[in-house]
Amino acid sequence: MPDLLNQYFVEPAMRLFHQIGLALAPLVTVLLILVVGALLAYVVRRVVFRLLTLMKFDRFADNAGFASGILRTRAFATPSDFGARAAQGAVWLFMVLLALSAANTAVTEALVARFVNYIPNLVTATMVLLLGALLSNFLARSTLLAAVNAQWAGARALAAVVRVLGLLLTGVIVLEQLGIGQTAVIVTFAILFGGVVIAAAIAFGLGARDLARDWLRENLKPQASEEETFHHL
Repeated sequence: MPDLLNQYFVEPAMRLFHQIGLALAPLVTVLLILVVGALLAYVVRRVVFRLLTLMKFDRFADNAGFASGILRTRAFATPSDFGARAAQGAVWLFMVLLALSAANTAVTEALVARFVNYIPNLVTATMVLLLGALLSNFLARSTLLAAVNAQWAGARALAAVVRVLGLLLTGVIVLEQLGIGQTAVIVTFAILFGGVVIAAAIAFGLGARDLARDWLRENLKPQASEEETFHHL
């Protein structure tokens, strides 16, 4: 009887407790890392927010032109809050990867390896997005100033079109860098951009025929007179 109990109850129970112990050790480690990561991410957010406030990052973002885009999302109170939460998210991401690595399983190791290999694309896409937003705002402001100086009636509309086209091109480059629907995104952008150009050309040709004719006459007259003068000489 004791042998039967040991064979069918005690030994299986011991193996079960051993397996549970092996599973609990990494689980406790993962939970501990996540708790420490939460506290560290909170501290980093507070410190980064104070630093950005002291550096007057809000004024810089407003002058650069992307503060309105951050505030329009209504997810962040100020650009400094956006930067602080971005730093908090980066710390959280690192701690999650550390926790997955501490789990030491085949699935978590594969996930960590795939994400680490994807980090260069993510960093490049983020830099392209920031530079594209800054360049789009710069081109829009330059277009607005040039159109206002030229006394065009649709100066704001033209600046808005330039900004939208710049952001659209930036979005296509970012998605292509991230590897998200590369063919579909590029084809869609080509169709939309070609349609906008054709529509603008048709609208200008139909609605501004006189303006185009006068502009061509004014710019072709000096060339014609120079050719005639050279011919007489």
